[in-house]
Amino acid sequence: EMTSSLVGSEMCIRDRYSYERIKDNNPILAATYKEYFERWFQNHGNNYHHDNNDPTGFSNPYTDDMCWIGLTLLRMSEVLDDNKFADTAKRLYDTYIITRKWTDDKGTGLPWNNENNSNGRSRNICTNAPGALMAAKLYKKYNEDKYLSDAKILHKFAYDNNYLTLGDGRIEEPPLTYTQGTYGEASRQLYHITNEKYYLTCAEKVISYVTTSDRCLTNGILRNEGPSMDQSIFKAVLIPYIVNVALDEAANSTLRQNLILFLRKNAETLSANLIRGTYPEMYCNYYWGSIFTGNIASMGAQASGASLLEGVLRLNTALGNN
Repeated sequence: EMTSSLVGSEMCIRDRYSYERIKDNNPILAATYKEYFERWFQNHGNNYHHDNNDPTGFSNPYTDDMCWIGLTLLRMSEVLDDNKFADTAKRLYDTYIITRKWTDDKGTGLPWNNENNSNGRSRNICTNAPGALMAAKLYKKYNEDKYLSDAKILHKFAYDNNYLTLGDGRIEEPPLTYTQGTYGEASRQLYHITNEKYYLTCAEKVISYVTTSDRCLTNGILRNEGPSMDQSIFKAVLIPYIVNVALDEAANSTLRQNLILFLRKNAETLSANLIRGTYPEMYCNYYWGSIFTGNIASMGAQASGASLLEGVLRLNTALGNN
């Protein structure tokens, strides 16, 4: 159901955290990262359905792809302090994303693609969760009420049609790590914008579910969600958002401590199964609890592994390595 715009976009987001970490003490590497960011932007990276008539360069038949790209642009703007990225995300959202929403008895939500069909899978969580998150971040950047309204509407659509029905912290069936993560982060962002406890409870519940349920884990480690490029990068989306909750002082203190232990356990397990300098065991496996023994390593799996290690480093640095 997904195209590989998510892969490159998520790798760019992961590199944003790396850039922040090394920009002061390793300016040469930071300059290299920044050059790659600029090339990605100028070449409309990972937008495999580019329309030459689109001034943003990032419109796409798939709404979720535009949301992933938009989140990447907003993150780049935050890290590089360059409004051209956020302004492009804003234009992409205003012109090509939110204009696709439609309303029926289930509420108002974004369709997966530009066909706007009414089949049961059209307005899915992998579109509306990152859509709500993108709208929330646009509100924080531009302080325009329409973005907050959109974020609440898209969040409510997901809540009413999935979260409320499932009831246990799943945001979809089957539960997938990346949608648990984006819905959790959209909820967390909305809490800090509105100060409504309801949103924080949503964030805590969906993040708690993905880190405790056997539906998402194998022996306490995030499970193998599949070998495709898209499937293997799902965990890369989730990890930064777990870290955000773990570091959020507004979140439940017991949950925060459990998340810290969970992240460290996953990172230690992955590290133990990376046989550095030996091919192919040097690569991240689809499941971090075992060594990679395949012939071709997935870029998505490597991005997930890198996201975990970068995320735990960010966590430990923020906590003073406690």
